Amino acid sequence: MAGISSPGIGSGLDINGIISKLMEVERQPLAKLDKKEAGYQAEISGYGSIKSALSQLRSSLDALKKADTFQATKGTSSDEKVVSLSTQAGVVPSSYQITVNRLAQRHKTGSLEFASTQTFGGSAGDSLTITSGTKSFTVDLSTAKTLQEIQAAINVATNDTGITAGLISGNNGKQVLVLSSAKTGYADRVQLAYGGTLTASTFGFSTLNRDASGALLTSDTQLDASLTVDGVSVTRGSNSISDVIDKVTLELKGAGTATATVAKDPSVATDAVRSFVKAYNGLKDTLSSLSNNTLSGNSLVRGVETRMRAIFNTAIGGLGSYRYLSEMGITTNRDTGKLELDSAKLEKALQDNGTSVLNFFSDANKGFAKAVDNLVEGYIGTGGIIDSVIDGVNSDIQRVNNRREEMQRRLDEVEKRYRTQFTALDSLVAQMNTTSDYLGRQLDALANMIQKK
Repeated sequence: MAGISSPGIGSGLDINGIISKLMEVERQPLAKLDKKEAGYQAEISGYGSIKSALSQLRSSLDALKKADTFQATKGTSSDEKVVSLSTQAGVVPSSYQITVNRLAQRHKTGSLEFASTQTFGGSAGDSLTITSGTKSFTVDLSTAKTLQEIQAAINVATNDTGITAGLISGNNGKQVLVLSSAKTGYADRVQLAYGGTLTASTFGFSTLNRDASGALLTSDTQLDASLTVDGVSVTRGSNSISDVIDKVTLELKGAGTATATVAKDPSVATDAVRSFVKAYNGLKDTLSSLSNNTLSGNSLVRGVETRMRAIFNTAIGGLGSYRYLSEMGITTNRDTGKLELDSAKLEKALQDNGTSVLNFFSDANKGFAKAVDNLVEGYIGTGGIIDSVIDGVNSDIQRVNNRREEMQRRLDEVEKRYRTQFTALDSLVAQMNTTSDYLGRQLDALANMIQKK
């Protein structure tokens, strides 16, 4: 008898449906493995969250490691329209009377007026050399050029003097060539030299800069800024001056008088401590959430919390007046375990004994920031505790995958066996049905023959 091409055709049984139901039962252990792997993946995600929170905590330590954070100062001006100032750490607090007489200017020099068609040069050796500071650039005028052509020759990429050329056309149709320096001050003014038949009188350049009253400068030396600091006369080529008051940069804005004050700025240290408190509380939230869900009862979670509390509760001696965070206004809330900052108490500690606060946090060997950083490094550093734990969980996942592959091979064999058995059953039932039909027909024929006799 020919084989059955579609299971169930011969017997009328839903063989595919029966096998499907049987395989659902057989696959139940596989579903348990899937659930186990999902649990491992969630565990790894939890460790990743802890690592991220610890990394943020570590980043918050950067400012606490720096002495500049606790030695920060700020500069203020009684009139920002005259002068503003910025300070560096360690500057001596003081105040200064500053009078700005004039601001430094970028030099501008303009030629006489000439017709747009007039040319300059044309003889061998004719040239115009422009200089600013130590850099020079030469325009070859052996071929005669108009002012517009000279302008184009100056404004090329190879000119590294910083000097630029502009062209002004007046109502009379004549033109003036204007050369401008890139930097302020007398030392970087536009200087001109001539070659061949050209001389200073050829172009007639003269300074165009004016003072605050609108009058032309009487000397190019007036391109420098002029001021007095507590009565001491100062001239500089820039409006940004950092070499008059140690660790203070003055930004000149306009003529006038103002009082510049330098004072300690405890807000920088307070903000740094506040950032650490925020990062730690974020870590605390992460640990609490995980301990109530994915990592319930996990030893790593407990270890981080326990070791962090130990640092907070361990005295740091030999660095000054302060030994505990609480002495500077950083305390632990008994109910939540989170840190709280009393900014006023911290700022008072900075005011009373800033050096001790600095040493407590920033000492490179025994300081608080160093202790916390060492702890965090042990957890999140390459090959650290968290990496090792994750490697262990990944090994568990690999074992699950190996078991799944093994189980899937067995299931494939089981399904193959079921199909072989049910296909045989289908064929057998089909044969029996065929035999039954044949016998039925023979009996019917025999009965008909008896009736006819």
